[in-house]
Amino acid sequence: MRGAHPVRTLGSALLLPAVVAGLLSGCGAGPGREAASCGWMRKAADGASPGRQGHTVILVDASSSVRGTTPAAGGVDQTAAVEQRIPHWLEGVGTVSVATFGGTAHDVRWIARDWAAKPADGGNGTNRQRHAASVPGCVADAVAEAQSTVPVHGGSDVLGALREAGTFLADSKGIRRLVVLTDGLSTTGCADLRDAGFEGTLETDAIVQGCSADKEVTSRTLASVETVFVGLGETANAEPQASPAQAAWLDGLWQGLCAAAHPKPGEPDDCAVTRAGADRPVSAKTSPRRPGDPAVEFPERTWKQAGARALFDPNSPVLRSAALPQLARIAVQVRSLDGARVRVLGYVDPRGGSANNRTLSQARADAVKNELERLGVSGVTAVGKGVPVGCPGAADDLGTEQKLQCDRRVDIVVVR
Repeated sequence: MRGAHPVRTLGSALLLPAVVAGLLSGCGAGPGREAASCGWMRKAADGASPGRQGHTVILVDASSSVRGTTPAAGGVDQTAAVEQRIPHWLEGVGTVSVATFGGTAHDVRWIARDWAAKPADGGNGTNRQRHAASVPGCVADAVAEAQSTVPVHGGSDVLGALREAGTFLADSKGIRRLVVLTDGLSTTGCADLRDAGFEGTLETDAIVQGCSADKEVTSRTLASVETVFVGLGETANAEPQASPAQAAWLDGLWQGLCAAAHPKPGEPDDCAVTRAGADRPVSAKTSPRRPGDPAVEFPERTWKQAGARALFDPNSPVLRSAALPQLARIAVQVRSLDGARVRVLGYVDPRGGSANNRTLSQARADAVKNELERLGVSGVTAVGKGVPVGCPGAADDLGTEQKLQCDRRVDIVVVR
């Protein structure tokens, strides 16, 4: 960021004066505010040049990976999370706009366009104070409306939305600021993440270079635009969930793409990322049914496969003493993976009855989970899967005993 308004410095801006906080308590997003209290923002901006004294644009990702396909899907509601940040994002600007986007650049729809971000000088001082205090709530209402907007196309085109916002801000005077509320899971163009590994800078660098080569992002896309991404990796409850490490990978990707969109990439304050801390689930009012997205799956790894014969006696869910060193070695390796989530999947061979198969596989998975937790591994869940379907990674010509050994195994799956 340029000038005296770095987006990274959020903390001090969140402390609103007591009088403003008091006024906001009755006009936050929702039924407590009358529509008329926001009308002055539209009227005051009429006839004014866009971006007078600076301009902030808030882009809202309305795709189903963020909002869910139905109200019951447990979508992300960022309204309450962003309302406290709005005064900071409007600092030093006279105009604010809010838009929503979906699967194509043509899905960008303006909810609030060129609204006044502060009352004009002169006139009634009490009205000016009341209008100034209403700004964060009015902008939060526009964000809520953007969330409820259903895109025409499924998917998410984050880069397309960035290009639209950059073009919109190009003629603005003073501070140009862009806030992007998105999970970052693009499913179009050069930033399509459906086959991403979500690991390492080699992959993020390759995506940035590919997008630059394809001209989907250029060094002028966000010229002189202070940019902050909010909520990367935060998806609806019914969607695949990112681990902390995968969310951090998304942070790095979008900071890299953002830097490539500025004339002087590498200026540290041009591109910032913050966690949203969004509410869940979203209400039915802000999550109508919407088109499904192409799925972005976060990769899982089977960190170890442990043969049940090495861990348990036949038909027993009690760990053998000889199994403990093996699990200790696994625990040490898993503990080194920051932010990893662990699932223990228990299986049995098909020789037992169906009821016993499920009970035994769950008991064995629980036993491994308990031992890993005792060894300091956190975030472990256990599921008894019963009889498996196939033997992953094995040859097709397994003998009978080899097949049985593979069937009665315990998988320790690490989601990074």
